[in-house]
Amino acid sequence: MNSAETKPTKPELWQSLAGLLRLGLYRFWQQALPNDDNLLTLLLQDSEQLLGATAALDWQQHAARMQEAWPPRDGVLARFIQDYQLTLPESLLLTLLGEMERSHLISLIIGQLQAPATGNRPSVHLCTALLDALFGENTLQPLRLPDSSLLQAGLIELTGDAPLPLRTLQLKPGYWSVLLGQARGWPECRPLDERCTRLLPNLIRDQLGSMAELLAQGYAKGIVLRGHPNSGRRLVAQELAHLLRRQAIAIPTELWQQETALAIACRYADWLPVLQPELGPGEVWRPHGSRTQVPLVILLGSDGAVQGKDLLELLLPLPDETQRNRLWAKELGSKKLARACAANALLSGPSIVSLAASARLLAQRRKERLTQGHVTQARRQLGSERLRLLAQPVEREIDKNAIVLPPLVENELERLIDRTRQRESLWQGLGDTLRQTHTAGVRALFIGESGTGKTLAASYIATRLGAPLYRVDLSAVMNKYIGESEKNLSALLDMAAASDVVLLFDEADSLFGKRSEGKETGERFANMLTHFLLTRIENHPGIVLLTSNNREGIDTAFTRRLDLIIEFPLPGFSERLKLWRSHLGRRGPGDETYRLLASYCDFTGGQLRNVVLSAAVSAEQGPITSRHLLTGLLAEYRKLGRDLPGKLSQLYTATET
Repeated sequence: MNSAETKPTKPELWQSLAGLLRLGLYRFWQQALPNDDNLLTLLLQDSEQLLGATAALDWQQHAARMQEAWPPRDGVLARFIQDYQLTLPESLLLTLLGEMERSHLISLIIGQLQAPATGNRPSVHLCTALLDALFGENTLQPLRLPDSSLLQAGLIELTGDAPLPLRTLQLKPGYWSVLLGQARGWPECRPLDERCTRLLPNLIRDQLGSMAELLAQGYAKGIVLRGHPNSGRRLVAQELAHLLRRQAIAIPTELWQQETALAIACRYADWLPVLQPELGPGEVWRPHGSRTQVPLVILLGSDGAVQGKDLLELLLPLPDETQRNRLWAKELGSKKLARACAANALLSGPSIVSLAASARLLAQRRKERLTQGHVTQARRQLGSERLRLLAQPVEREIDKNAIVLPPLVENELERLIDRTRQRESLWQGLGDTLRQTHTAGVRALFIGESGTGKTLAASYIATRLGAPLYRVDLSAVMNKYIGESEKNLSALLDMAAASDVVLLFDEADSLFGKRSEGKETGERFANMLTHFLLTRIENHPGIVLLTSNNREGIDTAFTRRLDLIIEFPLPGFSERLKLWRSHLGRRGPGDETYRLLASYCDFTGGQLRNVVLSAAVSAEQGPITSRHLLTGLLAEYRKLGRDLPGKLSQLYTATET
């Protein structure tokens, strides 16, 4: 056997410190408890295993050898010792607190040394006595302990409210695992492992390298990524982590703020912390850990701000239509279907992948060929669990035969549909000034009496676009507490943008009404809410439809921001005739009756619906006669406090006889 084979392997830093700790405890034990050596044998055996069986188990020799080579050079723990300029005694104290969490033997030794006092952690007095015995008097001065860099950083905790010497010192197990290079995660935190840059907008992919370089060189302390839910912000964070040779880890915001030393763990575990504070309009958040030189990725929506130095801010755009087309084609396997999906839905890459998977699953379950209908149905499920908290889905599909409107209104609706389909490409080739106001949002106001078809028209538009329609639930959105209504509306608009749904605000004048002079406190806050809505709706990239019975009730500042205002008049004779035919179908009495009713009854479509339903009840699933319809008309007129028109009253009397 040659000399190379017999040469002992040099232990790692933590093994050297842990072995030195055991030898020190052995020496201290001999001084404090010389007659109790049951645990000493185990302690020496542990030291031999850590330092090597061939090493001389002499405290002074090992301490002198480590002091000569101090500070250490290699490994995570060595890097930490260098960064915080820890001395050998301080490092040994750190090792003691760490080994308390790792080694049952060390816990037993400390328990015996502190007897008869009870406690699971070493007291300041014991740590002081231990280090003084090993390194000389006043090595660890209790009164200076709170100013220690380890306590200042939050890595070591001083617990209890007793006099300082009786308080205890603690190092959480997770931090010791990090310093030993053994950490695989952190409680309540989730590693982000998904990498899929093809789902990111090309503009963002091209910037990833330069962003990572700025973080690596320390020119930027963090990056604030703004975007809607499911916009790909986590994919950006994961790719940045990969470029920085780190592991992206999602950390709850509350945990990050409370556990101030968690930033230290991220630095030495090579984690890239990804934080997502929930901020409302006007709120500002300042993250802890800004002095630890660990880069941060902060995910935000449309509102709020992050206070901190050297933070980059980046707004995640949507992929352009060409990229969306490629993504849809890859996921659906149909170029024709992909073109329709890319043109009608402004969605992020992750949303496209999720939608396509849902659409394929729907088709497979029904054993059908994949169509636009499956994609439309999948879109109704995208983000619905969150949207339902503040809005209600309107799931009816309305084709052109089911909606009866004057020709002028029909033409205006077609203009609105064309406008929405061109909302992304409309700006191409236009002038510089106009392009400065570029937005993909479309806003329209429907004005008309109740029952004139405004809500039905909204369903028709959503059906034509293949988009989900959500009616905003004002009772869920509005809150009596100041600022909460703005938060709810902001969250609603962000979620709507993420799924590219059509939002319907019924009775919009309750939200977008005219602002008052603001002399009273309540009026001022109402004005602030209206101003917030005007700004957010103007910048919203989706489709917003509003209905109102009174045009004069809408704030003039908002009407200026609308793309279209469509008046829904009361139906004339021609429209009423079509409505009777459309509502009664094959069960009605025929055109002669319809013409008579259309001539003398000036009901809206909503009122006419009530009449037909009442007549259908009387008919008991049989043919609906003139008598049934006149009975229904009489009931509806009574609801309005009006009498039947003379001609219809004569007919009703005649049918009784």
